[in-house]
Amino acid sequence: MQWQGSGFADTPAADARCHLYLAAQAEAGSKHIAQAAFAVFGPPVAIACADWACERLQGRTIERARSLTSRDFEQALGLAPAERYAALLVLDALEAALTDWGA
Repeated sequence: MQWQGSGFADTPAADARCHLYLAAQAEAGSKHIAQAAFAVFGPPVAIACADWACERLQGRTIERARSLTSRDFEQALGLAPAERYAALLVLDALEAALTDWGA
């Protein structure tokens, strides 16, 4: 698999790190995320957020990928307020991956 974008984010206070990888597919002049993968080091909630995001990102356009919010994670995964950092960690890694991709 050729990854077009990769991003990294960390939260030193929670001792969590996330690497997110994106592969593109061009379709009718629009780029879609064909595949997303992750590597997370940290608590299970961070792993769950990264896994959910990768499932959610596949097939999405760049614009729809950028529209993900921490509220989407909270609703889908039932995150407690103290676990919100995990969603923000993944969103930061996603933004870095999209930037690396040139999107």
